[in-house]
Amino acid sequence: MYALKPSRLGPIVALAFLVMAMAWGAMALSRQGGVVAAVWPMDALVVAFCVRWVRDGSERVAAIGLSGLAMVAANLLWGSPFWLALVLPVFNVVNISLAAWLLRRSGPPVESPKAFAAFVAGPVLAAPLLTAAGAAAVFAFAVPGSNPVNIFLRWTFATGLGMAIVGSFALTVGRAGAKRMDRNAWLRFVGGQTVVLAGVCAILLLTSRPPLFMLGPFLVLGAMSHRELGGITAIVLTTAAAVVATMLGVGPATVAGIASVNTTVLMQVLLASMVFTVLPVSALLQRLEVAAAELDERRVKAEALNAVKTRLLAYVSHEIRSPLSGVTTLAALMRDGQLGELNAEQREVLDQISATGAEVDALARDLTDSAAIQSGKASVHLEEVEVGQAIGLAVSLARFRTAQHAAVLEAPDQPVHALKVVADPLRLRQILVNLLVNGAKYGGRPPVVRITARRTEGGRVRFEVSDNGRGIAPDQRAVLFGAFERLGQENSALEGAGLGLALSREMASLQNGVMGVADAELGGMCFWLELPLGKAQPESAAAAAA
Repeated sequence: MYALKPSRLGPIVALAFLVMAMAWGAMALSRQGGVVAAVWPMDALVVAFCVRWVRDGSERVAAIGLSGLAMVAANLLWGSPFWLALVLPVFNVVNISLAAWLLRRSGPPVESPKAFAAFVAGPVLAAPLLTAAGAAAVFAFAVPGSNPVNIFLRWTFATGLGMAIVGSFALTVGRAGAKRMDRNAWLRFVGGQTVVLAGVCAILLLTSRPPLFMLGPFLVLGAMSHRELGGITAIVLTTAAAVVATMLGVGPATVAGIASVNTTVLMQVLLASMVFTVLPVSALLQRLEVAAAELDERRVKAEALNAVKTRLLAYVSHEIRSPLSGVTTLAALMRDGQLGELNAEQREVLDQISATGAEVDALARDLTDSAAIQSGKASVHLEEVEVGQAIGLAVSLARFRTAQHAAVLEAPDQPVHALKVVADPLRLRQILVNLLVNGAKYGGRPPVVRITARRTEGGRVRFEVSDNGRGIAPDQRAVLFGAFERLGQENSALEGAGLGLALSREMASLQNGVMGVADAELGGMCFWLELPLGKAQPESAAAAAA
């Protein structure tokens, strides 16, 4: 058994009186044929009350029951036959109960396009269709000469529109999502609704032949003023203005007279077109705003995690390089015989230790540079650098790191010794060494790596590092410069973390340069780097390089 608390009875009784007043007013304003009003918002109001404000089943039963009695009273006050005053509210009670049951399972009506579709399919269409069929059947058997089809259509339109307009508004206003408005959002909302109301009133009340098609843009403007609440409020305001205009014999009434159609039918079609145009837009805007807020929250979290990762990379790489420096220094001293005589086998082992230490040191340096670039703390010191000198130094440094691969590093004689580029000497050397070492790792066996440079027609200098490896398929080249990308070489015996190319491209960008990849004449890949040409170029050197 339900036990209604006396303290909760007051709001339910107030709801019943409000329903009675609204029902009488709806019949007084737009009753057609003595049976159906143009818009019936009372069912929607009771549904919203039952879904949002009641606490248990006893309150729900009391609210629906008293509202049904209030509709009976309104029909009797209006002068409806006694049997009609009883039968129609019964179908209203069934419609309210079914719509409330469906709505509790579909969620807020304009929270997203999916929620709006569920709202339309259930409370707006399914419940009115079922109860309209019952009401039409009653009239078909009880009222000779009545038009059941007309009653079915008008009942469906009246209750469905009431649910779509009043129900969506009552179910949205005051929700947690609709409450979160700062001062600027509140001003946009109020301003948007003011513009909507002014425009609607001008269209409906101030013109002899109102352009009803202009209502759409004003309603969309209202929807854009504040998420779902903006569109719903705009529809409610427009509905109120349309009812007042019809009572005054203007607006829809004028158009109905010109087109020779029933005013009620025109009003219902107009309201339906507004509802099914603006509310989906409002739902979509609401969903987009929620998605944007979620993305923004995830972006903030990702940036925080990225900052932690960057600091960790910098710390770990620094801590790796400190003890590693001691190990490689001792290995070099022992290999060179400064700590005692060694045999050939021992020197070979120390060479391996030095080479491995150099690889780890290079990885640690790459991690440090990557962390600096990601944190925005990387800097370059641009100056004019001689191309020939940069190539020679890079080849010398790369020979040590590629000795274990027995690589052949070629730097053919080229007329570029007097040619200069604008670059950071340290960063340029790091890029060229990375490319040379990569060519030795992934080239043929034995690997042959060739480095050349030339002046381009665009006034830049192009460095090219080619190898004799197997090459890379064109569809895989787009990911070559991604961080930690090794194209399936992760489980091979070749050292590396896949940072070299990504880091090299970032450093090239810091120096106003670009990097790319192409096929090489040696059979493998050709990685190229273009940097700006130095300003103070001897004419003879520039001409020779060209």
